[in-house]
Amino acid sequence: MLERLITQVGEHPKLELWQPPLCGDIDIRIDREGQWHCQGTPFNRDRMVRLFASVLRREQDGDYYLVTPVEKWRLQVDDLPFVLTQLHSDDHGSTLSGPLGIECKVNSDHPWQLIDGIPAVRLWHGNWARLSRPLYYQLADKALSRGNELGIELAGQWCVLGLQDAC
Repeated sequence: MLERLITQVGEHPKLELWQPPLCGDIDIRIDREGQWHCQGTPFNRDRMVRLFASVLRREQDGDYYLVTPVEKWRLQVDDLPFVLTQLHSDDHGSTLSGPLGIECKVNSDHPWQLIDGIPAVRLWHGNWARLSRPLYYQLADKALSRGNELGIELAGQWCVLGLQDAC
């Protein structure tokens, strides 16, 4: 059944085209570390979490939903739904990656901003990812000052890591 669902959704679902009615709330929660839980128990099926992550959308109301062409279920997200753990750079640019096969190029389609003082990267479908603590410290070692911001230049993009103290 899971294989059928993955085939139906596709590798890059077009969530922006799907506008199903809200079916209600589902007892799924994503914790601060990006771990998915169902009824309080961590998911242990990586393929199912990847499927759910591929149809996760944050809407204008600030809530997160699992969306298919015919259903929409609201779930709980403690912080940001995704965590980026690695930076890969080569002659073709820089890419951030994390669990669940999450990857995004460092470019203007994926801007950085501080959310509650924590560096975050915009992904897709209204979703954001925060940097893991080890990745943050790796980047902070190379931080530069620009105005009142601390950050790094990656692939021609200013990537803010924090603000300097006013003192």
